[in-house]
Amino acid sequence: MKTYTLKLTLESPCLIGSGEGFGAVIDSDIVFDEFGIPYIPAKRIKGCLRDSAIEVCEMFEQADIKMFVLEEEDSENKFKIVSHIFGKPGDEKPAPVYFSNLTIKGYEEIVQWIRYFIKKHQNIITRESIINQYTELRQQTAIDEETGIAKEHSLRTIRVAKKGISFIGKIDIEEFNDDMIKLLYFACKNLRYLGTKRNRGFGKIKCELENSTIINFLNELEGLCKQ
Repeated sequence: MKTYTLKLTLESPCLIGSGEGFGAVIDSDIVFDEFGIPYIPAKRIKGCLRDSAIEVCEMFEQADIKMFVLEEEDSENKFKIVSHIFGKPGDEKPAPVYFSNLTIKGYEEIVQWIRYFIKKHQNIITRESIINQYTELRQQTAIDEETGIAKEHSLRTIRVAKKGISFIGKIDIEEFNDDMIKLLYFACKNLRYLGTKRNRGFGKIKCELENSTIINFLNELEGLCKQ
C-alpha cells in the first residue's frame, strides 16, 4: 500500500455544507467536529475528485493526449480507470483507493491544546468560540429584477470557513500503478471549487497531491502536447 497526502487550501471563503441550519439564525451551516473545528468529510472530497477525474479524462480524450489508458465503459461510468479508482454502485469488491477526512493543518496538536484549555478554562474556551475562530457569517438576499430591490423574506445567513485555511488528509492506495497516480494527480490539479454557492464567489480552492516520491507530471504532459 502507498500513502499520499492530500492538501487543500481555501482561496476564498467556503461553504462546506452540512445540509443543516443552526437554530433560527443560520440558514446554511458547515461541517464541524465535536470541538467546533471545520473539516471536509472523506465522502465529499472523494465525490469531488471523481467528478474532476472524469473531466480530466474527457479533456485528454478530446485532445488525443495519451497520458494514461482511456478505455471507455458505459454512459453512466464512462471511463474504466475512474471506476477502478473510485468504485461504482453495485460493485462487490471495494475500490482500492481510500480517502480520509480532511482536517485542518496541525489538527492533532490543536485538539490536544483545546482539551487542555477546556479543562483549565471552561468558561473562556467554548465550542462556539472555536467555531468563530475558523468561520465567518455572510448574508445574502434575492433581488427583484423588475423593481431592483430586495425580495421580501429573502434574507439568508450562511456560515463559511475562512479563506486561507489548509486541510490535510490521506489517500491510501492498495493496488498501485502509474496510471492511477497520474489521474489522481491531475484530478487534484483540476479541482478548483468545492462546496455550495460556487456561483456567488465561494469555494475557490487549491488542491495538491503530495508524496516524497511523487513526480511532477506536468513536464510529461507538456512533452505529449508538443508531439
